[in-house]
Amino acid sequence: MDMSKYKDLFISEAREHIQGINDCILVLEKDVENTESINELFRHAHSVKGMSASMGYSAIAGLSHRLEDMMDIFRQGSARISPPVVDILFQGIDFLDGMVKAVEDDSSADDLDTTGYLNDIQKIIDARLPEESDKGPEKLSEPVPAAEGTSSAEPAPQAMEEELTIVFRISDTSPVPAVRAYLAIKRLGKLGEIVSVSPSLDEIKAGGYSGEVSMVVTGTDRPAVEKLLKNSTEMGEFTASSLKSGKKPKPAPAVTESVPPKTRYSAPAPAASKSVRINTQLLDTFINLVGELIVTKSRLRELSKESGSTMTDQVLTRLDHLVGTLHGEVMKVRMDPMESVTKRLPRVVRDLGRKEGKEISLVIEGAQIELDRAILEELGDPLVHILRNAVDHGIEDAGERERAGKPKVGNITISISRERDMVYVNIVDDGRGMNLKKISAKAIQKGIISEEQARVMSEEDAIMLICRPGFSTADKVTDVSGRGVGMDVVQAVVESLGGTLAIESNSGTGSRFTLKLPLTVAIVKMLLIQAREHIFAIPITRVVRTTRVAGEDVKESQGRFYITLDEDLVPLHFLRKMLSLPGPPDDNGLLTVVVVEVTNRMVGIAVDGVSGQADIVVKPLCYPLERLVGYSGMTVLGSGKIVPVLDLGNLL
Repeated sequence: MDMSKYKDLFISEAREHIQGINDCILVLEKDVENTESINELFRHAHSVKGMSASMGYSAIAGLSHRLEDMMDIFRQGSARISPPVVDILFQGIDFLDGMVKAVEDDSSADDLDTTGYLNDIQKIIDARLPEESDKGPEKLSEPVPAAEGTSSAEPAPQAMEEELTIVFRISDTSPVPAVRAYLAIKRLGKLGEIVSVSPSLDEIKAGGYSGEVSMVVTGTDRPAVEKLLKNSTEMGEFTASSLKSGKKPKPAPAVTESVPPKTRYSAPAPAASKSVRINTQLLDTFINLVGELIVTKSRLRELSKESGSTMTDQVLTRLDHLVGTLHGEVMKVRMDPMESVTKRLPRVVRDLGRKEGKEISLVIEGAQIELDRAILEELGDPLVHILRNAVDHGIEDAGERERAGKPKVGNITISISRERDMVYVNIVDDGRGMNLKKISAKAIQKGIISEEQARVMSEEDAIMLICRPGFSTADKVTDVSGRGVGMDVVQAVVESLGGTLAIESNSGTGSRFTLKLPLTVAIVKMLLIQAREHIFAIPITRVVRTTRVAGEDVKESQGRFYITLDEDLVPLHFLRKMLSLPGPPDDNGLLTVVVVEVTNRMVGIAVDGVSGQADIVVKPLCYPLERLVGYSGMTVLGSGKIVPVLDLGNLL
């Protein structure tokens, strides 16, 4: 069977299991006797082992097998999990993650040297043996005392070997039932000797799996078979019937016993809502096609105005409804919960805290809120950058916190909320806050601002200096921060997604980072603005308001223009000048001003007119147009007119 076509499925499932292992370890770090997490971790390792073995990834299978062996010790109660064991488990998933990444990159998972790590696992396994239970400092796990009146050296009762007839079905929800059946047969073959199997492995490889497998296996016992099938991924119903039984062959005569005619197991029913995996590229194709439908619908609407037909209007109204419904349903498929990003952050904070010698508690709220997966794919690194800053610069060490009257454990909270078509991600820490004088002094030292600018700068603008490229107040470079990268990347990514970044800080009490993000970047509502006869589009999520301003209300200072809105002085730019188009706006005594939010501040843009709003699909710019500064893409209106989409962050 050609298994290479299942590589993407393997990578996806392996990462789910690795994340599951990570979640279990985080629980066990706080509650070493949590049997549910121990058992779940064992099952995840077992699944990775089986999947990788079937795909021929022997290095991944070998490592996950050793993790499974180690967890079996704790599952049986032969030893207790200790802090060094937790560290080794975390190292294990780091190795597994690296190996899966190697598979994804079409390189070899064998390139990672796990020899030393496997030796550490072997020490834990050896430490439970009675003759090695007093090895002293080498011992990494804690032996559990035997119950009173029992002997740890007492041999376990011998299992009964039987000849079994086994029938099983793979779950109807499995996307790859033939692969699951193939794996189950191979695993059963390791328990005993396969006498017969129908359909055969060759038939299954050739696609001959019809939904059920029947086989006869000898040299094993029914409990082992039931356990294997019960723990197999996507297993449906199965039966195990004993034909004859007896102890493992010995000189003594065989002992027979009555066995119930049949044991039947039905796997737990899947959740009511069935789901399938969808390739993201295929999903993007669906979104693009829906976008083309919207454009075509708008074009038809324009044509119907020329015909004036009532019947055409009725058909278009129906088409509006159908396309709108289709758009909504496709967008639901494109959405994923924030949990897909935030679930890896507890491990990040744990590791960063240990490097800095700080104890930190991370609380995540609202992770069930959904966002466009295209946004989620870009959000992971910015969140990690913010957490790095919070751990390194924000949260104090235990001594400093106690002197400030704070709990020894630092707190970071990530809260996600939704308001209409926007999602807000707040990252709050209870650390020392930001030193604005130090920030300004560092910015002056690096030539980012002048001393005069620093004197007149507001607190809000001073805080945003940390988002300038190359800015860092760290006194030394560490593995955590201080390399002059991070917050500028955060701001750039957030703005490229059509969002904004806001920062607040209070000395002595902590800081707050707020990411304001659109729900989706697939089909975006735009405001259409004019400069001369040209039309341009800007994301409506950036628009604060539109207003009319009298020419005499425009103030000039040092070559810059300002207007007053709600008693605030707002910088004013002219769209024609921004785009190097000739002439001032056709004001007729009044300016049309679109007020937008850029880098946490309001800016006014004087335009020649506002043409309305439109739901559009943004098409990326191709070479050589991609080199143009200030443009993020193009779109086509219902009239057929091609309209550039402006990148306000770059233009302003």
